[in-house]
Amino acid sequence: MESFGIRVRGESYPFIVGIDLESTLLEAIGKANPARIAIITDSDVQEVWGNDVVALVEKSGKPVEIFPFPSGEKNKNQEAVTTLQHALLEKRYGRDTLIIAFGGGVVGDTAGFVAATFLRGIPYIQMPTTILAMVDSSIGGKVGIDTPYGKNTIGAFYQPQAVIADIRFIKTQKKDHIINGLLEAIKTFLTSDKNALALTASLNLDDPLKDPKILEEIILRSVRIKGGYVARDETEKGERMIVNFGHTIGHAVEMLSKFELPHGYCVGYGMLAEVKIAELLGILKPEDRVFVETYLAQFGITAEPLTQFSIADIIEATKSDKKTRAGVPHYVLLESIGSVYKKDGKFAHPVEDAVVAQALQSLR
Repeated sequence: MESFGIRVRGESYPFIVGIDLESTLLEAIGKANPARIAIITDSDVQEVWGNDVVALVEKSGKPVEIFPFPSGEKNKNQEAVTTLQHALLEKRYGRDTLIIAFGGGVVGDTAGFVAATFLRGIPYIQMPTTILAMVDSSIGGKVGIDTPYGKNTIGAFYQPQAVIADIRFIKTQKKDHIINGLLEAIKTFLTSDKNALALTASLNLDDPLKDPKILEEIILRSVRIKGGYVARDETEKGERMIVNFGHTIGHAVEMLSKFELPHGYCVGYGMLAEVKIAELLGILKPEDRVFVETYLAQFGITAEPLTQFSIADIIEATKSDKKTRAGVPHYVLLESIGSVYKKDGKFAHPVEDAVVAQALQSLR
């Protein structure tokens, strides 16, 4: 077991990663000392792990109920949030409630947003069950939902009481889910820790728990980097924007696919496009762009899925990105492997549509 403190506004909450973290969870529940506990999860996670997690949380001695909602990014919406809020209100849950967000990134974002808005805010614990959620979305308190106008366009910054990443939940996941999560760690390492790329390349994708120490180290190194950004820039006005590398194009593609393409894969496709943009702008050396393409190819990330969408549609969809300013999408651009381009104190930069179109065309 490894732990790391994430510090925000002078206070700190723990991120813990390991296997079979029952005592750690019960300790976190005891510290929160709720009257009742509501576990929010999705239908897929409930089917596999629902009984187990309820039995585990019941050991706290507190009344526990589980509240599932339909799985999938397409259900990370206002309807799901309202349904969950009304279910809690109907059962007279109060401000002394603790929510446990038990699932992947969609669950963490949705349950966290419920916690942030229910009775003007109640405490919650993130209990991620996917690599993607462990390395990225459970960290930093960004919670919210998607709308027809874009991904994560309604939400809040609301920090959890703790993040408990028990990697035993990974054992039921297929290889494509493993890669989907790993790509968020790769994104972090390409921008901030090039030495860690050897770790992600060495992970056994068919059996990531064969050597759990490798997976734990990948998760912890990614979290330490993002935790540092959160501590210095909680509301993403500056340095924290670095974590959005690959996301301007990635979110556009994800939205155009009607969320059929997984988030991590879309970030991978976004990274391919965005390193080409950086090369065209003279910021990234051609050999570094080739390195990124070659590195991502070992995880099955190629530009082919980008070709199912028109260049014009991708560019139009980027204008819904939350980094857009005055109608102009901004991009996080690699300067070298492990480092991003910074200018005038900014970490995300406007790019002309013509350059984006040229980059996308070159990938075809």
